[in-house]
Amino acid sequence: MSVHVGWLLRQNAARRAEVKAITSLRADATYGQLDERASRIAGRLASVGVAPGDRVLLCASNDVAFVAAYFGVLYAGAAVVPVPVVSAPAEVAFRARHANARVALVDRERRVLLPDEVLALDVHDTSHDAPALEPRDAPEDLAMVLYTSGTTGVPKGAAITHASLVAHTSALVHHVLALEGDDVVLGALPLTHSFGIRMTVLAPFFAGARTVLVDRFDASLTLTLAEREGVSWLPGVPTMFDAWANTKGAPLAWLRWCLSAGAPLPAETRRRAEKRLGAEIREGYGLTEATFTTIDAPPAARTPGSVGTPVWGVEVKLAKAHESDELGEILVRGQNVMRGYLDDPSATAEAFEDGWLRTGDLGRVDSGGRLFVVDRLKDLILRGGHNVYPSEVEHALVEHPAIREAAVIGRPDAHLGEEVVAVITLREGAHLELAELDAFCRDRLAKTKVPREVAIVDALPLGPSRKILRRTLRDALLAGELSPRPVPRAADASRADVERR
Repeated sequence: MSVHVGWLLRQNAARRAEVKAITSLRADATYGQLDERASRIAGRLASVGVAPGDRVLLCASNDVAFVAAYFGVLYAGAAVVPVPVVSAPAEVAFRARHANARVALVDRERRVLLPDEVLALDVHDTSHDAPALEPRDAPEDLAMVLYTSGTTGVPKGAAITHASLVAHTSALVHHVLALEGDDVVLGALPLTHSFGIRMTVLAPFFAGARTVLVDRFDASLTLTLAEREGVSWLPGVPTMFDAWANTKGAPLAWLRWCLSAGAPLPAETRRRAEKRLGAEIREGYGLTEATFTTIDAPPAARTPGSVGTPVWGVEVKLAKAHESDELGEILVRGQNVMRGYLDDPSATAEAFEDGWLRTGDLGRVDSGGRLFVVDRLKDLILRGGHNVYPSEVEHALVEHPAIREAAVIGRPDAHLGEEVVAVITLREGAHLELAELDAFCRDRLAKTKVPREVAIVDALPLGPSRKILRRTLRDALLAGELSPRPVPRAADASRADVERR
């Protein structure tokens, strides 16, 4: 097989043209039909001057049209630049300018997002003739440019090659996922995100399986579809598993296992979701620049808190300040790592250390080679000389029966350097006494880690991949848009109760 992502579709079309590849609420498509649509899109792109090596924006909802367009761009020899459908016009303009993309494939309703200098092509238009295009053997050519979220600054474009995508997807399918042709995968993750496109399109296509696509996340709807379509494999992020855990119904009859990634999965969320779904949840670790670095073991061999061992073809080590340190920055090397940041040699040089990608995440590795991710280096809270890791505090908070979701951030403090602030949402009908919360946290956390202020909100801000955006909360706090309440210490609870009366 040529080292080109396009062959994942082209070979399935040759071998199993009549086998259904995509099921969605709007339309279905076989492998043969998808290949035909992708070829027509490639022909149209060529007719407007798109040439091998060019970059094409793709902004569309989860549907047959997105998948066909994705492969159409690759058939034309160009690289896909996915754009989340929730993007603002300024964000789209930045991607177009930075990637030097002159053409975009978009939903009709999202044409307004594009700057005037970008030619908008309707992602649903397949009226152009389909030329006899063969995916070329181009392992080092760009297949995708995936932009970081920009939560820590200006977004950077991670340049992903065909060789990386093909090799790493093959390793995942054969050594971890064990996907087969009769498997059915639920595609509720946005396809514009690395996790979504890799796990709900590329991996199933590698196995010749079927994907059920959902264009917007709704917990009840997705589970109804999963049961109806016989979904056997379910990837998602922690906020999705929390939502699924809170839906009523019987476990899914056909589900074999689930995969959580994108953020740490709280133990309580895992427990409730596994009970509701009726299948084990395994947890993976990766990032835009190096997807799926590790995946944990099945429950019988699971180590609590670990995100597992490196995937085949991937290496992990820690950069420690001192050999005696348990924690260090996680470094990654392997076929899952990006080539570098697009047209940014300075940022690329800063991101790599002797060939190892610096992830910006803190972690530790045990004697069995299992990785434990502690938190983002930039999210670390320094309170009175003590390190406070937000994810550790968040995991403790969501164990409280009244709390549904939690995000922990630092607020500048003249005396302590930073103070620990928790932003939470409550379960339906729940009530929370802050003094009681203090006692609850002190049973689970060192006193230096216990939140001293709490803001109760209706919803936490989520990114396109449904990850909680801590930076958005920090910005809101500093701007005075969040008004957290002081948490009475457990010893002060009686006085606080009197004051409320």
